Amino acid sequence: MTRLRGAVIGLWSVAVAAGTGCAPTAMGPMVMRMGPGRPDQNVLQMGMRSGPRLSAPVVGSQPSLPAGDRFRGDESSFSTQQWGMAFDAALTIPLSERLHLHTGMQGEMFLPVPLPAYGLYAGASYYLGSEQWGLAPAVSVRGASDFGLINSRGGPGSIFGTEASCALTMQPEKNVSLGLVPFVSWHAVVAGGRTEQALYYGGVVAARVSWGGLNDLEVSGGFGRAKVGKGLSWNVPIMGARGGR
Repeated sequence: MTRLRGAVIGLWSVAVAAGTGCAPTAMGPMVMRMGPGRPDQNVLQMGMRSGPRLSAPVVGSQPSLPAGDRFRGDESSFSTQQWGMAFDAALTIPLSERLHLHTGMQGEMFLPVPLPAYGLYAGASYYLGSEQWGLAPAVSVRGASDFGLINSRGGPGSIFGTEASCALTMQPEKNVSLGLVPFVSWHAVVAGGRTEQALYYGGVVAARVSWGGLNDLEVSGGFGRAKVGKGLSWNVPIMGARGGR
């Protein structure tokens, strides 16, 4: 009986999550190349990163919504209606010492299963500099959606866009990398039966520590600004942590 009760509670929780999930988070910067990297080894990273739900001001401006579900802009930068934390899995594939490809996928954090918004991104970076100092400009594209789920937080909505970033990095020690990564991205946001243009830009400070050349811990934090349509804009706190191998 106890097992049956646990199974019923678990299924009910999943059903609630599926019915009240999250619109996709626009993580940024999508590509953060912290130093020259390893020219002979793929690197897989997994963790969580935050960003805005770009569909929030579109669906959150409807007067029929309850007050708690409306878009509040800078009054509530951490509101889960307009800001989210997403699971992030990223793979870096070196094509040469300087040119690397980057691919990744995201899933929204909810109870804490990634439901129901998912996304994919891909890009490339090129490293200019030495082992100690360098620049790593990068470009990437992204698509993410909650597949029209009616009760998603900040949605329903879908985003499709591109981003440019450039990491200024330094390696004060062999296994330590520090970086400043400004970025700017443009998205098409499909939400509420409308398609709007979105501009999202900002920057993060990031650090990566390696052990034995195989295990990486990367943390990042900063601020961004999102602007959707005409005049709808708000500040976006950015934070993230990933482990790599």
